[in-house]
Amino acid sequence: MKSLLRTFYATVVVVLAGVAAAALPAEAATYKPAACTVIDTDFDIDDMMAIPLVIGNRYVAAIVTSEGYTMPEAGGAALSRLIAEPGQRHIPLIIGAAIHLPLKEIVATWGQFVLDYRSMMNKAFALLSTMLPPSPQGRNDYASKVVAAVSDCKSVDILIIGTFTSFNDYSPLIRSKIKNVVIMGKPLRGDTSQKPGNFSFNCEYDMKACKKAFDKRLPGLTYFFVDVPRTKLDEDPVGHQDVVYGPTSTMVEALVGRGLPNTLKQALVGTVRDGPLGAAVKGEDYWAIDCCFVAGGKSLLWDQTAALFLLHADLYKKVGGPGGHYEPTVSPEELRKLWTQDTNKAVTYVEKPGKP
Repeated sequence: MKSLLRTFYATVVVVLAGVAAAALPAEAATYKPAACTVIDTDFDIDDMMAIPLVIGNRYVAAIVTSEGYTMPEAGGAALSRLIAEPGQRHIPLIIGAAIHLPLKEIVATWGQFVLDYRSMMNKAFALLSTMLPPSPQGRNDYASKVVAAVSDCKSVDILIIGTFTSFNDYSPLIRSKIKNVVIMGKPLRGDTSQKPGNFSFNCEYDMKACKKAFDKRLPGLTYFFVDVPRTKLDEDPVGHQDVVYGPTSTMVEALVGRGLPNTLKQALVGTVRDGPLGAAVKGEDYWAIDCCFVAGGKSLLWDQTAALFLLHADLYKKVGGPGGHYEPTVSPEELRKLWTQDTNKAVTYVEKPGKP
């Protein structure tokens, strides 16, 4: 009897150990690109700077817009215009899930700037002079639209640079095709570098969805959390670009003057009216690039760094222990040059899914 119990307990330990191992993020060396990529975004400025570099280097089967910095419909309309380059293939843009977080709650939790940025991003920063009519939301059929979008794909990578609100619904339907999930931010639990309660905006905005994804959707999948290295100068990066992983005007000005890179460039260096940064600039004209790269001084290469992981996983290292996240091993300047280099490849879009 004791022998049977020992065997039983030993089996339980092995099974539990296997479950725990499956729940841990994979090593960067295991990352192998899939045939297709799906981008899940809440279309903030760093999303806008991340999406084109993926389009230029991977077959993007679909882009899903989820509520976060922008609402799926309005943000989706602006994003659809950003990527609508003549002569390039049409990339399905799928209007995803919204939880309709009350505006008062948003302001109370994060401040007015979130709504200011939402208004600005609804015009794709400086690209549009006015907000486009919101893209219509279907009858909550976004999950089935993702299934249709990847129907010809043998394997799929998912880049999550927004909330998990939509991912929780469509990922079970394409789970057998998912090869990698790359996520901006740090894990909800298990990362020794994570400060208690210091979660990414994408997780905090819909914490219920974040917990569900971490506990129920990601275990068993190969996934990677990616973040930027932090320094004490992150809150005041101007003049410290050699150590702070933040964007600069130089990396944007180096974009080529044609195709999607040029469209993105104009969105970032054009003139914004209706200043989003409060009374100091309200109603004044200013260069869009000044908002986040100079005047605000607090933007980092968040989503850009996660997107670059898709292309250069060998340039990243694991931080925070076995359950940690990945950070680039190259300098901020080298990472910015990679961003410009890879974004410039988006003058044409990849036409067919890859082989993996």
